Amino acid sequence: MGVYGKPEPNDFTTDYQHWKNVVTKSYLTGFGIDWSKVRNVMDMRAVYGGFAAALKDLKVWVMNVVNVDSPDTLPIIYERGLFGMYHDWCESFSTYPRTYDLLHADRMFSQLKKRCKILPTVVEIDRIVRPGGKLIVRDESGTVSELETLLKSLHWEIRLTFSKNQEGILCAEKSDWRPEKHSSSF
Repeated sequence: MGVYGKPEPNDFTTDYQHWKNVVTKSYLTGFGIDWSKVRNVMDMRAVYGGFAAALKDLKVWVMNVVNVDSPDTLPIIYERGLFGMYHDWCESFSTYPRTYDLLHADRMFSQLKKRCKILPTVVEIDRIVRPGGKLIVRDESGTVSELETLLKSLHWEIRLTFSKNQEGILCAEKSDWRPEKHSSSF
């Protein structure tokens, strides 16, 4: 049985078709992302790697992350010829700062909230995304609203939010904000 409750081959195919449709109809045109400037992408909750597979025609490198509390689908991701690793988002991610141009999280934060606070994860996202980089989140509306507040406090620019039937989507861009310099009166 697959992750989504269907026989595994059907689950795998459905996952790819779903992400191909979402990427083509929404992400490529509706979010204001200049894909020619995107090189390094991370799918923070990869499942079968369908999101990465849907991006195969773009010149991007995708790191697929399988969460440690999720079904073990990393062997399937590897069989597809994709890159991936296990990770616990309650911990920091081992990479250099400003490594990624785009992070994608599908229904990750609502699951994460059951185990830990999401603020440290949002701060970690801020660390690993380049200025001008994007975050796309699909999750429960309340979780998306909470993320929007946290991202604004870190000076991210909210590019898009949308909610319908308790489902929400958010696209945010990391700014290159720096504190203003104040002259000293010494």
